Amino acid sequence: MRSATDLAHFIRRAATQFPRLTAVEDGRRSLSLAAVVDRAERFANWLDRRGVAPGAPVALLLENRAEFVELDFGLLLARRVRVALNARLHVDDFEYMLTNARAELLVHSGRFAGEAEELRERLGIETLDLDAGYEDALAAADPTAVRRQGTEEETAWISYTSGTTGRPKGVVLSRRALRHVGLNLLLELGDVVPGERLILSQPLSHGAGYFVLPYLMSGAGLFVQPQFDAEEIGALSRRDEVRTAKIVPAMLPDLLALAEPPRLDTLIYGGAPIGLPLLEASLDRFGAVLVQIYGQSEAPMTIACLHRQDHVGGGAERLSVGRPWRSVALRSVGPEGEPLGSGETGEIMVAGDHLMTGYLGLAEATGEVLRDGWLATRDMGYLDERGFVYLMGRRDEMIISGGFNIAPREVEQVLLEHDAVVECVVFGVDDDRWGAAVHAAIVCETPVSGTGLIDAVKPRLGFRTPKRVVLVDSIPKNAYGKLDRGKLLAKIDAAAGTS
Repeated sequence: MRSATDLAHFIRRAATQFPRLTAVEDGRRSLSLAAVVDRAERFANWLDRRGVAPGAPVALLLENRAEFVELDFGLLLARRVRVALNARLHVDDFEYMLTNARAELLVHSGRFAGEAEELRERLGIETLDLDAGYEDALAAADPTAVRRQGTEEETAWISYTSGTTGRPKGVVLSRRALRHVGLNLLLELGDVVPGERLILSQPLSHGAGYFVLPYLMSGAGLFVQPQFDAEEIGALSRRDEVRTAKIVPAMLPDLLALAEPPRLDTLIYGGAPIGLPLLEASLDRFGAVLVQIYGQSEAPMTIACLHRQDHVGGGAERLSVGRPWRSVALRSVGPEGEPLGSGETGEIMVAGDHLMTGYLGLAEATGEVLRDGWLATRDMGYLDERGFVYLMGRRDEMIISGGFNIAPREVEQVLLEHDAVVECVVFGVDDDRWGAAVHAAIVCETPVSGTGLIDAVKPRLGFRTPKRVVLVDSIPKNAYGKLDRGKLLAKIDAAAGTS
């Protein structure tokens, strides 16, 4: 039986209850909730008329803009599968994902017309240009709401991982999982008031896209930035209706540099560790407005949450990722899957209704991480006696040196407390004597030597102290914002003489 509280119900109900409230704005266009849902209904009916098969994947390739929201809603109403492509990738990556997902249609903005043409030639895929043909298609489409039958376990989204350990994997999310991500966000982040606005500075194709449903189903709206602009966030925060922004820690320095801090009730951040000096500077400048969320593609957005009150008071929990979301269960397990006690480091496992169905076409890889209703996150860490979760690093990044396990994140946190250090990455390098030696690549804002840094942190780190520190001008990242280890090693080789 199709659930009465399916995603389509939430979308249509919001347009009925809050038709005139602004749903989305992008600096060039503003759409009400009624307009977004009307256009979504038209797009869904256009898909039917065009012959795109029920349940077929439809790929999206565009920058942040208002149309992204109506496309997402249209695909949900049409019961087609959304495959959002990372716009920063190469056309060869797009080809792989379109082929892997078996997408029947590529919807793109004019900015990607060249890539779309090349993909049409390579794959024979049908394309639709938002800036040349899309508006005509909507105008000619029937606006009638069509109730399409299906189940809550059918696929809603396929999201691709960053591929840091090989080819990107397609993470399959059901309509049930997507619905629960939206409900989870509302459960933990507090009241979302009709008419209020959330600023989204990250791509809607990734983490930011999960905030669309909970905000719009509550009668709230979004301001989506085509690209991060701290000055614009500052200006938008002067509006009474703008209360919240979603960012990553790398955006905090630009917000700190503003002549006047943003007037926001909440700054939600996640996706990367944050050093204590940056955290304290942000609290001093912005007040108690920071909220950290921890999640991953396989358990989107909602694994643990560090609330505003957890950031203040100077406790150790400020360096955690918070406590488990109220709607999920967490535990830490040992090498054989045995549950561990408070303070014991193991792999973090999560259970909840928002977990992925599996990796597309990869039964073995799925079986490695989904076990009896639990998802193995590959993140190593521990829970303290109050339930706060402390991450130590990825399972495959743990450094075993001289028989001891060394967590890169522990070392990074101490290095980041040094006044000169802006960013750092700690990793292991094969060593004949120790098995692996701790090395660090560091970005500094003031002159300092590698040996000077080593001497400064050795009293705190002991045997975990880096054997070598290399100064680099930046930490290279891939298109998903994750560390690019290949490029980092190349930088380290080039900078070898500065350590």
